[in-house]
Amino acid sequence: MKYLVIVVSALLLTACSKPDEVAAELTYTVKTAPFKNYVEAKGELIAANETVISTPVSSRGPQTLAWLLPEYSQVKKGEVIARFDGRVMSKQKRESEFSNQKVSQDLSGKNTEIDTRRKHLGFDMEIVEEEKQFAENFSIDDDRIISKLEILEQAQKVDYLNAKTAYFNWQSAQFNSSAQGELDLLSMQSQQHQSKINMLDGNLSSLEVVAPHDGLLTHSVDWHGEKPRAGQTLWPGQKIAGLPDTSVMQIKLFVKEREAINLQQDQVIEFSLISTPNKTFTGKISKLAPFPKSIKRQDPQKYYEITASIDEQGDHLRPGLKVVANIVADQPAEKLVVPKFSVFADEEGAYVQLKTPSGYSKAPVSLGASNLSHVEIVKGLSKGDVIALVKQEGTL
Repeated sequence: MKYLVIVVSALLLTACSKPDEVAAELTYTVKTAPFKNYVEAKGELIAANETVISTPVSSRGPQTLAWLLPEYSQVKKGEVIARFDGRVMSKQKRESEFSNQKVSQDLSGKNTEIDTRRKHLGFDMEIVEEEKQFAENFSIDDDRIISKLEILEQAQKVDYLNAKTAYFNWQSAQFNSSAQGELDLLSMQSQQHQSKINMLDGNLSSLEVVAPHDGLLTHSVDWHGEKPRAGQTLWPGQKIAGLPDTSVMQIKLFVKEREAINLQQDQVIEFSLISTPNKTFTGKISKLAPFPKSIKRQDPQKYYEITASIDEQGDHLRPGLKVVANIVADQPAEKLVVPKFSVFADEEGAYVQLKTPSGYSKAPVSLGASNLSHVEIVKGLSKGDVIALVKQEGTL
């Protein structure tokens, strides 16, 4: 029985002392500390210089990518990097050649038809000219031999033949003009087909893209954040890959539009690789986009694109490695700071729970800059004040 009383007494003492110990752990003494205002960013490593691999500019039309060498492959000069599908173009070429042959036949038939029609007009004009010459040479205008009525009829016949000759001349001119228009139209169609055939010949001759020099192959990313794939339609000159110079690397970062505050060139960046999160690197902003843009399909959120140099280069930095970074938006300075989770808010504004001899009381505060873990207290607290880290019930 004696031992049972001792055990119960020890448990009671432990229970009584535990709340005080927990309370001591859940308080924070307000103090000044070097404060850095960070802006969070995410991105990847890229090379400062690279050789661009693109769809052949000589092709005058879209091409379909049939095959692309896997990303991060080591390539040699002259090695095939990409191959385009030529089946559709070969079919289009055959169709254009057939259409061009058909136009050539139409052109030949039209020339024969025009020559035949021109000959018929020539024969008619010759007959009318002979009739007119005969009427003029053998007309008699002596009223002693024939009557005046017959003389009048002969004159009318000559006038008629002159009018008929003028009509045939007009008809010949109109026919020549119309025939030339039809010939020009067929010639233009033939030229169009031949131009398309020449374009397709050029495309078919450049279906393979080879490496201009040795290097590490990286695939490009379009504004939707997608990389090229087999079956995709690409336009002439569109970038599909690159051969980066890995001796000088830099970072491409994206910052949310609403968080990009006080960013400017030459600001310090602290970043780490996702693959090795325990090691921190530094750099500086070298380029800042003037306006935000979307980086994901069907995502309304916009981001500012930032390019940053890296202070320490090395073989461990390779294109495409993902990074998380903190941009030091303000220079470090001594400020009165508290943990962010120790600040609460209600309809009256922000406040903390200040520890007093009689318990915790609600103390309104004015907040300044903040980073990922702490927030600056501009007004409402003094150095040495003790506040609660978690919300306490029964606040005065």
